[in-house]
Amino acid sequence: MELIHNFGKKTIIKTVNDLGGRGLMLGRAGGYLWIGKNPASRYQGWFCQIGGRLIKIIDDIRPVGAAGFLALENDFWRVKRIWENNRESFFLPTQNCLAYEIEKPAEISFFLDIKESYKNPDAEQHYAVWEEDGLILAVCRQISGLPLPEIFLAVAGDFKISKITNEWADRDYEWDKKRASPPFCRRAFRPAAVSASRLVFAAGGDKEETAARAGRILNDFEAEKSKKRTEFLNNYRAKVFWPVLPDKTAVAKAAAKNALRMLVKTEKDSLSLRAGWPWFFQIWQRDEAVSLKGLAEFDRTAATTVFWRQFKELKKNKYHFDTADGAGWLFSRAAEFLKKNFFDGEEKREIADALERAIGWQLRYRTRGGLAVNTDEKTWMDSLERPGACVEIQAQRLAMYDLARRLTDDPEKKEYYSQLKDGLEIIARKTFFDTQNLADRFDVEKNKHDFTCRPNLFLAAYIYPDLLEKSEWRVVFENALAKLWLDWGGLATIDKNDPRFCPQSTGENAKSYHNGDSWFWINNIAAIAMRRIAGGYFKHYIEKIFVASRHDILWGGALGCASEISSAQSFDPAGCPNQAWSNATFLELCREFKK
Repeated sequence: MELIHNFGKKTIIKTVNDLGGRGLMLGRAGGYLWIGKNPASRYQGWFCQIGGRLIKIIDDIRPVGAAGFLALENDFWRVKRIWENNRESFFLPTQNCLAYEIEKPAEISFFLDIKESYKNPDAEQHYAVWEEDGLILAVCRQISGLPLPEIFLAVAGDFKISKITNEWADRDYEWDKKRASPPFCRRAFRPAAVSASRLVFAAGGDKEETAARAGRILNDFEAEKSKKRTEFLNNYRAKVFWPVLPDKTAVAKAAAKNALRMLVKTEKDSLSLRAGWPWFFQIWQRDEAVSLKGLAEFDRTAATTVFWRQFKELKKNKYHFDTADGAGWLFSRAAEFLKKNFFDGEEKREIADALERAIGWQLRYRTRGGLAVNTDEKTWMDSLERPGACVEIQAQRLAMYDLARRLTDDPEKKEYYSQLKDGLEIIARKTFFDTQNLADRFDVEKNKHDFTCRPNLFLAAYIYPDLLEKSEWRVVFENALAKLWLDWGGLATIDKNDPRFCPQSTGENAKSYHNGDSWFWINNIAAIAMRRIAGGYFKHYIEKIFVASRHDILWGGALGCASEISSAQSFDPAGCPNQAWSNATFLELCREFKK
């Protein structure tokens, strides 16, 4: 079997023996399509935003009698499945619509599983199917679990309806079983048997509107294809999208940008960035803020719009977020955008004022003995209790002091922030640095150091490199790599010799989540930090991380998207298959190579 990416004139191909849970993903207007050879997860299929919720509509579509699966092919604006005797293609023309085409007309089976993404109803599920005005119409009614009393599916096409089948098919989801994510089995509903070369599926809460939308897209099928292709190409015309790079890197960069773009959510006049498809479709402040620099690589408007939305939320919330690092990440991105002259004078003053107030809140409520402190489960390692003073939070506080010092024109304030910065530098070095290692945490209640080796020290170096001298960082990195390095090109989230270390991902069980699993966003950040501190010295590690992240995007879980994690013991992309900050930090790492 082959996996194929087509980007402009660049085509790259990989031959694999088994697809496993791998598939191709497209995102559009709050929904997504994720398909593989066979449905391997209940999160695969076609999902839509209906009634403010993410609703699964179709579990699978396939030609009856398809023989010899050959390839999955990604054109970025559409995806294809290639069989020995036929070729299918899929694209998302407009909100809550799916367009399907097959090269040789065939009998097509499509299977429904209409439900809210996280919910898995069984006995309550009720379908009705009928023909009306040349369409196949289906309605799903459930006693509970759906945002609307009825959800309609309209199917338009050049079809002949063989029969209304009302059949059920059993599904065994191998990928969910691997993730320890029950239920592993479901039943999907096959409403009808049709012979066709083109089908358009539309979903919604109103029968007439849904039917009209399906018919309209069918009538404009070729125009819609051309529109989608042109839309994609226009997004990638700029020089930044057509780099003179090896094919794999060029395609991986384009894929990461495309995958990140899928996660941008537009709602009225507001923009936000989902944490990931398929099951992290929420808007999480930390994930958004971390991803803003990567998003700005290709969409400055979206990045700054999200920034200002978060900025307003910070002010409404009395200049802090619920997480330990949320405000720190937002102001870290403000500092990056200031370097790029994204803000005018008035905006700079607004940022300076908010930063002053945020620091005031942090000093009042989140400071002990001069150190920045946090409560349990408030850092990005949110499956762990890391109360007290964490190393990356010290770096964020230092960066906030330094930014405030640079933004103010008031000599007294400038001196005040300089003193805060210098004081914390001294305290943090004394508390965390033993000349060879950086502690991960200091428990201020127990007056106890936690020198457990974790990759958070790379976060600290990325956020505030002035905490240590370059020669000191080099020693710290060397000692950390000896404990965390994974030969396939990543970092474990805990010392491999620690009794808590889990070499194999435990899936939805969080045991391995921050005690072993390797996170692609952290790996990318670590590579950036190493390159800035001593790029030549750490070249081997940097290149291995880059290649592993690139390989994940091209050939990992959802092809063309950056995964959340891998198991530590071997390269095995897992977790959320399209994770915003994994895509964004890969783009940052690519940018770093240009410097």
